[in-house]
Amino acid sequence: MKKIASMLISITCLIPLAVSAQKIGGGDLVFSPKNALPVIFSHEKHVVRQDLKCTNCHYGVFQMAQGSDKMQMDKITKGDFCGQCHNGQKAFDVGDKANCSRCHRASQK
Repeated sequence: MKKIASMLISITCLIPLAVSAQKIGGGDLVFSPKNALPVIFSHEKHVVRQDLKCTNCHYGVFQMAQGSDKMQMDKITKGDFCGQCHNGQKAFDVGDKANCSRCHRASQK
């Protein structure tokens, strides 16, 4: 009986993971900072093209729910949030003004 209950609990816990795995991060996310063009974040570029795992960023760098982290450019350029990888060593440097348009751009509709 304990084995059956344990299996049911395991299956119940895995079902949401299987469903969420079908859609990578909900696609592109658009952030609208004050006084700057929107930031378009592509889960596909990060997860599929760069072969990163969700856990590379979630929960250590970002929470899962959009809007739960209060990102600010000065924090990013000091190595928080996106700046943990986009530091000129792992990925392009967010501190280099030549790279602004790589994230900040007009919405692609």
